[in-house]
Amino acid sequence: VEPNTIAYTTCIMAWRNSGHKDAGKRASFLLQKMEAYYDEGLHDLRPNVITYTNVMEAWISSGQHDSFERVKAILDHMIHRSKTVDSECAPTTICFNVALKAIRLSSEPMKDQKAQILFDRMKEMHESGDVKVKPSIQTYNAFFSACALTEGSPERRRAAFSIAINALLELQKKSNMHADSYTWPAVWKLCENLLDAEKDISWINRVFEYTVKSGAINELLFNNIRRFLPKEYLKKKIKTEKDVYDLTVHDLPSEWTRNVTLGKQSKKNQKKGRRK
Repeated sequence: VEPNTIAYTTCIMAWRNSGHKDAGKRASFLLQKMEAYYDEGLHDLRPNVITYTNVMEAWISSGQHDSFERVKAILDHMIHRSKTVDSECAPTTICFNVALKAIRLSSEPMKDQKAQILFDRMKEMHESGDVKVKPSIQTYNAFFSACALTEGSPERRRAAFSIAINALLELQKKSNMHADSYTWPAVWKLCENLLDAEKDISWINRVFEYTVKSGAINELLFNNIRRFLPKEYLKKKIKTEKDVYDLTVHDLPSEWTRNVTLGKQSKKNQKKGRRK
């Protein structure tokens, strides 16, 4: 039996799932062999987008200090090779989403800037007619998650937050794309990681109003919000004198939860997510 694309890609996936420190290196070696064989005329060994994406994931799972740079190099290689050798290896939306994931999991301190460059490149490619790299809601979520882990001074973190909020405003203007159940938790993780709940109240007010307007506050998101916000702030917003940790999502104004399906209300309100 002659090896083919499926056989090689399956081996690459095995390295991806191994979690081994050499997973990226081994997967890249197999990819290079596939490309060499294909260039020699063995078209049964043509690497496809799934092959390249799994090599990228193998580098991420390897946890190496340069994993993001390796992932970015593969993405750059795909773009170049698709224009010069094989159009079928052109990157897709998923490839860019994986690269954003690599930024989030990297040791790069200024993740927002790396993510912004990658996101801008993706949008430029799509606006130039590349339909395969259209940003999706998963792209925006991955962008928010990467920005949320930006390190540095309070000023540096606020700058990262500003970049992410601009992307959120961009998303809200799109008529053909809407936030999903991962979007608002990712946005509030931005607040929690990058803002000061007391000093950055103007930013927090904006995000709070966006969130309420979405009608997408479920139990998980409510727990995230009350873990970060000062008690008195949230009590005023809800218009209650009760301890916010004694409330459930069923106690919130109905317009805050209108776009989510809530479970049955418990007979006993248990205190959850108490701040330390």
